[in-house]
Amino acid sequence: MFSKYKYVYAVYQEGNFTRAAESLFISQPSLSAAIKNIEKEVGAPLFDRGGGAARLTEIGREYIAAAEKIMSAEHDFLNRIHDIYELETGSISVGGTNYLCSYVLPRIINRFTAMHPKVEVSLVEAQSKTLMEQIDSEKLDVMIDSFDENMDMYEGDPLVSEKILLCLPADRPINRKLESFRIYPDDIYNGSVDISSIPAVPIEVFKDEPFILLKNGNDMYYRAKMIFEKNDIVPNVVFSVDQMNISYALADSGMGACFATDTLFRYGKFNNNVLLYNVSQEHGSRMLYIAHKRNRYCTRTMHEFIRVAKEVIQK
Repeated sequence: MFSKYKYVYAVYQEGNFTRAAESLFISQPSLSAAIKNIEKEVGAPLFDRGGGAARLTEIGREYIAAAEKIMSAEHDFLNRIHDIYELETGSISVGGTNYLCSYVLPRIINRFTAMHPKVEVSLVEAQSKTLMEQIDSEKLDVMIDSFDENMDMYEGDPLVSEKILLCLPADRPINRKLESFRIYPDDIYNGSVDISSIPAVPIEVFKDEPFILLKNGNDMYYRAKMIFEKNDIVPNVVFSVDQMNISYALADSGMGACFATDTLFRYGKFNNNVLLYNVSQEHGSRMLYIAHKRNRYCTRTMHEFIRVAKEVIQK
């Protein structure tokens, strides 16, 4: 009954027999006949066909769950075959948030593809929540993120500890009182400053500044929230965005303060229109990991990509 599970899975994905038939390059009558034969073997309908849409029945959901296990086993088998070829073939899908895809992952991918030109690398940029969902469904092989309390669901290696910095337009008057705390983007890019040697700024001095924060659901949103709550500050949020590098671009334009990590400045060349400040030690850093789904077979390609990532970032 599972020999033609791809027919059932296509209808499940498309939610419609016509679109599913098109995706399988067969006629709709042929697909309908195949589904009916499978349902006959199962002994129950897999889809509720009312209203023009194909919705899974309870038995249908059980069938899809079993089919996904078969698909996962097939995927693992093919990956093991790829290993035999010593990275002479194969593929890997890699994910990261926008700023990691813009500034960090290109360096890793460039090194990896130079070493293994026959391995196809695909890059997925999305919010952390979406990336984790794709890791869980095995649509994505590895990703770089902070993970935090979710790390127990994944297997991975620490990549780099990031410093969290408060970024403030250089023309804001409060900067004149904070000369001993200042860090310039150029200092980080050129490696001319040890950030940990710069004292943390008293965060309460920024309580009246306008802030650009990441939206709820982003790791940096929760970190900013903890920093403000610890210091009894209700921030004046003038703008909310999805990506860290967008919040920094708005800060650079003079709109207000934001939070970013030193990784952004270590890999991206920025001007000094914005001054940077260390925040509290308690919430002043986070660890980036390169990880994959726990208990998933880790291919040689995945192992090699992780090794190269660590080599590039930790050098």
